[in-house]
Amino acid sequence: MAIDTSTLSDAVKAAYEMRLLTRAIPRYVHGRWAMKARISKRGTYEVRRYGSLSANTTALTEGTTPAETATPTPTLITMTPAFYGSWMSFTDLADLEIIDPILSEMSSILGEQAGLSADTLVRNELNTYATIDYSAGQSAVASLDAPAHNISYADIVEQYAALEASSALPVDGEDFILILHPHSWASLILDPTFVNMFIQESPNSAIRSGYVGRILRMKIFVSSNAYEWADVGVGSTTDVYSALFIAKESYAILGLSGIEEPKDVDNQGDNGKPLTGQQIKPVEIIMKQVGSAGSSDPLNQRGSLAWKMTLTPEVLNADWIRCMKHTNIFSDS
Repeated sequence: MAIDTSTLSDAVKAAYEMRLLTRAIPRYVHGRWAMKARISKRGTYEVRRYGSLSANTTALTEGTTPAETATPTPTLITMTPAFYGSWMSFTDLADLEIIDPILSEMSSILGEQAGLSADTLVRNELNTYATIDYSAGQSAVASLDAPAHNISYADIVEQYAALEASSALPVDGEDFILILHPHSWASLILDPTFVNMFIQESPNSAIRSGYVGRILRMKIFVSSNAYEWADVGVGSTTDVYSALFIAKESYAILGLSGIEEPKDVDNQGDNGKPLTGQQIKPVEIIMKQVGSAGSSDPLNQRGSLAWKMTLTPEVLNADWIRCMKHTNIFSDS
């Protein structure tokens, strides 16, 4: 006999949501350092970005209060929510026990899809609207050729210098972020200068986050979902890859932003309330019990499990996020 999931407690539903998110978050790399959009009183979501103040080189006059410094005019960016989702069905032959293994496995599979979907949406936005540059001093994708233009330590130094020159701020007060494809990571490991400068990840850190270590003032994350353009380099036979360099407040997200670990799901709601089992959540899990479809399921044979999320990414400052297109040792494979 199938369980009527409409009677499941919030705790059980939250357990499924947590399992989904636990599998989603490791796939969600590109959106972890975004600003969060907030809802305004007019029912829209918005992000305010303030400009910097110029240097003050006028000495104070004794006993005289200088004129007030004008507050920089904020740039207001309005974001429109976009919804995404997917579902899977199960039959009345499923053994639906609380918490049953079939729904748990389905929620895990759907979680991986949700995380990959969110990561891909953010990745595409960042690679499209970031400041574009090219490895080894090249000026166009079509001129990139392997191995001459494989990513190198010199390329990383150049991009790092560009961020510093634009007065970009590190995401955590200490480091910028560099996201690489595993193929590009393999190329850098073969660069002796890079290897000598690289500080390997601490053995106590979670490798599932994608973090592998630091160089200069950059934390390096490796993701198989980093952008790859097939056959766009020299001769239209060379694959080109993206290396993303990210600074603080360079982009914003309405949706999953700011959630880096599964445990964070339990304190990211308003006033520290948990997101699972609440009205506001990063990903909603939707369960329909067997027989809930009415005349569309006359023999009470089908139920479903689904995820739905809101996700809208937006680049705020292209000078503070850079996409360096390059080749690597796999570009001609």
